[in-house]
Amino acid sequence: MAEQDSAPRAPVSGAETVPDRVVTEKSAPAAAPRPAGGPVAESEAGDVAVSAEPDRAPAALRDLVEQGVLDETQLTAVVTALKQERPRPTPARLLAEIAAYAGAGLLLSGLVLILAESWDDMAKLGRFVLFALVALGLIVAGVATAGGVSVLVRAAWRSVPDTGHTARTRLAVVLFALAAASVAAAAGSVFDSAGDTTWVYAAGAGLLAAAAGYAALPSLLGLLVCTGFSVALVVGLLDAVFDLDDSWVGGGVLVLGIAWLGLTRARVVLEVWAGYLAGVALAVSGAQTVDAFDGMWPAYALTAVVAVVCFGIYATDRSWVLVLGGAAALTLAAVEAVADWTGDSAGASGAILVIGAVVLGIGSYLLSRSTKAVG
Repeated sequence: MAEQDSAPRAPVSGAETVPDRVVTEKSAPAAAPRPAGGPVAESEAGDVAVSAEPDRAPAALRDLVEQGVLDETQLTAVVTALKQERPRPTPARLLAEIAAYAGAGLLLSGLVLILAESWDDMAKLGRFVLFALVALGLIVAGVATAGGVSVLVRAAWRSVPDTGHTARTRLAVVLFALAAASVAAAAGSVFDSAGDTTWVYAAGAGLLAAAAGYAALPSLLGLLVCTGFSVALVVGLLDAVFDLDDSWVGGGVLVLGIAWLGLTRARVVLEVWAGYLAGVALAVSGAQTVDAFDGMWPAYALTAVVAVVCFGIYATDRSWVLVLGGAAALTLAAVEAVADWTGDSAGASGAILVIGAVVLGIGSYLLSRSTKAVG
C-alpha cells in the first residue's frame, strides 16, 4: 500500500520547474486513483495548452490545491473541463428554436387581434375563460419545454448560474412571461367593472404569476416582467386606490427601488447586476418626483440618500452597478442642490468642481496605497 501511495507523489513533487506549486501530504493520496504515470497524465503532459491551464486557474481552485482537496492533476482536469466550449447547435436545432419563438409571437398576435375585434361583443366570463385557458396552456407548454417539473424551482436555481440557459429553458422563460401577461389580462377581465382600479388587480395578479415563473425558472426576462408589474402595482395602489398625489407616488416608487436593492443583496434575485440596476433606477426616479413642501430640496435630498444606500451596500457586495449608480445619484443631487441654493451661480459650480477633483484625487491616492499594501 505504501508503494501505491508513493507512486503519484514522485512525478508531482518532482515538477520543480513549475513555480509556486505546493503539494501537501493531503493532496498526494488524492491522486492515488489516477497514477501520474498512466495514460491520462501522459496525454496531459504531452499537450502544452492543457498543461498550462492550472497557471490560469481561478484563485478558489488554487486554494483547494493548497488545502489538499485537489492535486495538480485533478486541477488540470477541472480547468480543462471548464474551458471546453459547448458544441454549436445544428441548423435543425436553430430552425426549431426560431420556429418556436415565431409560433409564440404569432400566438400572442392572434390573441391580440381576436380581442381587438370582439372585445366589446364578448361577455366578462368569456374573456376570463379565454385568457385563463391561454395562460394555462402557456404554463403547461413552458413546464414541458423546460423538461418537466423536476428541473424547475430548486433544480433551476442550482443549474442556471453554472451552465446558463439552454434553448429549451429560454423558450420556457418566454412562455412563462406570456403566461403572466395572460393571467393579468384574465384578472382585469374579472374586475372590468372596477373602473380605474381594474389595472391594479391586473398588475397584482400579473406580479404573482411572474414571481412564480421566476421562482420556477429564474431569468433576466422574468426579472424584468416582475419589475414592471411591481411598479404598476405600487403606482396603481397609491394613485388609483388611495388617490394620493404625485409626491406620495414618487415616494412609493423610491421605497420599491430600495426594496429591490434589498432583495438583490439577499440573493433573492439571481441576476445580481440587473436587480441592482432596477433598484437604483426605480429609487432615483422615485426620489426625483418628490416635490413636497413646495420646494425641490426633498428631491435632491432623497437622491443623496439613494447614493448613500448604494455605497453602503457596495461596502458589503462589490457590484459595479452599485458604485456607478451611487456616483450618478450623488452627482445629480449635487447639481440640483447647487442650482437650488445659488441660482445657477458659476462660482458655486466651480467650487463643486474643485471639491470633486480633490475627492477624486484623495480616493485614487488611498486606493493606490491600499493596492500596494495588499501586493
